[in-house]
Amino acid sequence: MTLTEYREAAALSIPELARKANVDDQSVRNAESGGRIQARVARSIAQALSEILGQTIRVTDIEGLNVRM
Repeated sequence: MTLTEYREAAALSIPELARKANVDDQSVRNAESGGRIQARVARSIAQALSEILGQTIRVTDIEGLNVRM
């Protein structure tokens, strides 16, 4: 699943996911549009989605993320 699909499955807006992941809105927008994001941001987003959806979601599970290592 893509980040957008995970976010929509969690019934969250971009600002809501950003708040829960403790990142800025633009980072989530960049991630969803295929822009490069830091590994820390990717991990924070994956952790927030895991908690909300009640399943383990790893960064590598999110299709299309462009993570800068």
